[in-house]
Amino acid sequence: MRFRKLAINLGVIAILGAITLSLQFPKLNQRLSGQTIEETRKAVRDEEARLKLIQQLPPRGLGFNNMIANFVFLQFLQYFGDDVARNDFQTGYSLSPLYFDNIIGRDPRFLSSYIYMSASLSMFAGVPSKAIDIYSKGLKSLDPYRQPSAYTAWRYKATDQLLFLGDAKGARESYFKAAEWADIASLSGKKLVEDPKLSAELSRQSAKWLEEEQDLTNAQIGAWSLVLQNASDKKTVQIIAQELDKLGLKIEIKDGAQTIVPK
Repeated sequence: MRFRKLAINLGVIAILGAITLSLQFPKLNQRLSGQTIEETRKAVRDEEARLKLIQQLPPRGLGFNNMIANFVFLQFLQYFGDDVARNDFQTGYSLSPLYFDNIIGRDPRFLSSYIYMSASLSMFAGVPSKAIDIYSKGLKSLDPYRQPSAYTAWRYKATDQLLFLGDAKGARESYFKAAEWADIASLSGKKLVEDPKLSAELSRQSAKWLEEEQDLTNAQIGAWSLVLQNASDKKTVQIIAQELDKLGLKIEIKDGAQTIVPK
């Protein structure tokens, strides 16, 4: 039995090692030969295939889910930080959902990854609804008694629901949940980066403000305007245009600049 477990463990390590090498060799070649549009686009396609391959690993990761999540997170940081590929070559951030499906799917208790997800999926990839889906899955595995800082994930979710989707009811529920978990965190006796008592109070204030019917249109316009400023690829611009259309707005290009105007 021990030999079988050892063989399985070595097999998982070998798979991850092979994926790691397949990720690093293209990057090394780019550094040696110079980054081109064709190479970059091929690298994005290859990366998408690798992320989908990782999704096919057993759900429990044969005991290596934390390691898999850390591995994918490091690859995400390389991807997100490659400004030449994302902006200059206009490949965008469309792989971000795949990264975080793997990261949070494998290790939902990886709390610091949630803030990266909010920024990369909502602000850069323009898919806040996908971020909400991943939040919802990850939060099922979080426990405020075991992870006192877990209330922050509820606050990130509420912000995305409020600013990008105009979902007052959903945001209100998330803020109330954030307040409830922040109260538990304040009794844990653990020193946290944020003051949980203050977070609880701010979350309740936000939830109570949302109890009254609020016009969130201006907040949504502001949020999607920021996404438009960061958009560098056609797919993301199309997503933004679709969301603005729901608000009675459109994107106008004048003198090379993209602005939001009434339809």
